[in-house]
Amino acid sequence: MTWRDGVHLTGTPIWCDARRRRDVCFVSSADRVGRTGHGQLIGSPLTLALLGAATGGHLGVPLHRRFTLGTVRLELIASGRGPGAAALHVDITGKSVLYAGPIRTDVPNAGGIAPAEVRACDALVVAAPFGAEHHIFPPLADTIDQLIAWIGAELAVDRRPVLLVDSVLDGLEVATCLAAANIAVAGARMFRDACARATELTADGIPIAGAPASALPAIAAPGREPRAMLWLDADRTGLHRAMGDRPHAVAVVSGRILDGAHVADMLFAWPHAAGRAELLAWIESANAPEVFVTGAAAEPIARVLGPRARVIGPPHQMPLFSREALP
Repeated sequence: MTWRDGVHLTGTPIWCDARRRRDVCFVSSADRVGRTGHGQLIGSPLTLALLGAATGGHLGVPLHRRFTLGTVRLELIASGRGPGAAALHVDITGKSVLYAGPIRTDVPNAGGIAPAEVRACDALVVAAPFGAEHHIFPPLADTIDQLIAWIGAELAVDRRPVLLVDSVLDGLEVATCLAAANIAVAGARMFRDACARATELTADGIPIAGAPASALPAIAAPGREPRAMLWLDADRTGLHRAMGDRPHAVAVVSGRILDGAHVADMLFAWPHAAGRAELLAWIESANAPEVFVTGAAAEPIARVLGPRARVIGPPHQMPLFSREALP
């Protein structure tokens, strides 16, 4: 296995979550690749729709439908990351790899997001955006209830609750939970466009996706009517322009709140990936003799796992299987 702005499964043409153009690239979730012009994307139909890549020779594969590329056998399974997210199980001439990206086993009840599954494998690749000792999140259901209560209180005094999220994918997940509680949602154009792409996704007239397209709610443009408002945390300047003189309160809805100070009226610990204990438990359930960890908290997770685990990412390069594991 090599790392070069993404993970390459040596012996196959497949790259995973590559940030540079590759001929074949698996995308674990819609926030993992940019507009890099890959030759062929592999992902769930919903992920490809959110990327605007539902056509054009890309390969949208529903979960649990096995397929092949040459002699390589593949299957997408749930990762729990968010709408459309998936992990990739690969069988390479008798050796198996599970490339997971970020995973979660604690997922919202709304939106049809399944918790992370696992498959037996010889090598496991998993992202650890959270994994330090302080990354201990409350149950997600409790956070959702608290967020809904706060939104209701703000709307009751005619103040717009603004929800700052880290990515469009995070915003869509939050929106599905609010819609299930009958809360109307508005948002920036990128949220509205992504939702529109997802709801157009059909196969033979039947909606398909990691989460059903019908589960993604309509997101309105910002207007005079008070609604919960979705916005990217990275675009606070645009938020100020959009809100003008309208009364509003701001909440950061992100797992990042455990990592430091945030300027907001309220903070809600809504992680897009597993916390430390949740991630370690899931890794152990895979029972993989080799584990490769990526992401900001890869090193503390690898230390806990011991010699079978390695951090992969720039500038690391290493064989996919140890020499002892090879025949």
